[in-house]
Amino acid sequence: MNIFTDKRLEQAGFIGGTFSRHSGNMREVENRAPVFEQLHIPPERMLHFHQIHSTHIVQLSTAQAAQAHASAPLVDADAWLFSPFPAGWGATITTADCVPLFLWDQSGTHAALAHCGWRGVVAGLPHKTAQLLLTNHPSLHLCAWIGPHIQSCCFEVQEDVATQFPSDCIVHREGKTFIDLTAQITHQLIKAGLRAADIKASPACTCSDAANFFSWRRDHEKNLLLSFIYKF
Repeated sequence: MNIFTDKRLEQAGFIGGTFSRHSGNMREVENRAPVFEQLHIPPERMLHFHQIHSTHIVQLSTAQAAQAHASAPLVDADAWLFSPFPAGWGATITTADCVPLFLWDQSGTHAALAHCGWRGVVAGLPHKTAQLLLTNHPSLHLCAWIGPHIQSCCFEVQEDVATQFPSDCIVHREGKTFIDLTAQITHQLIKAGLRAADIKASPACTCSDAANFFSWRRDHEKNLLLSFIYKF
């Protein structure tokens, strides 16, 4: 099993990251339970929602609330926020070029996981998620990890998309226009109150690294990667 992760998550008491394509297509629900069982995580304690490229955030703070969510129909949302994070529970998102964004405080008490497609980034989902954590708990020392996603080497866009991003996140190369999602998410997190030194990003590109990742941009097939966070 290959999981792309940030060691700081484990240091804060979490396990989390993005599974490589070797774990299977996570669009298929039956592929999810086996990977969590290998990690000794109860699959029924991993929460899911229906992603819609929005800025809707599911906020949970107790094991009872998590259980109620697990027992209810899937809601439409694109980010999880646990404040505080109930032990023995976790959450997932799926991506196929979009950005999995992990946020947590160093004490391991609060965390968030967001599915950041370019539309969600433009709408400010990274900023909104971090700001919610810091507004509710101003003293938190937040860390962030921007997981594997389509990087500026491959995320070519047309003018209608490019005009929605600030100029310092736009890359012009060989007559083409590309977007640097890492740069824009980093800007939003700093604006929300994180320190630049606490924000790290995976250099992995889902589009260029076919050996490890599914990519909608590259393959145009409905295969998904799974990202997760769990509190022991």
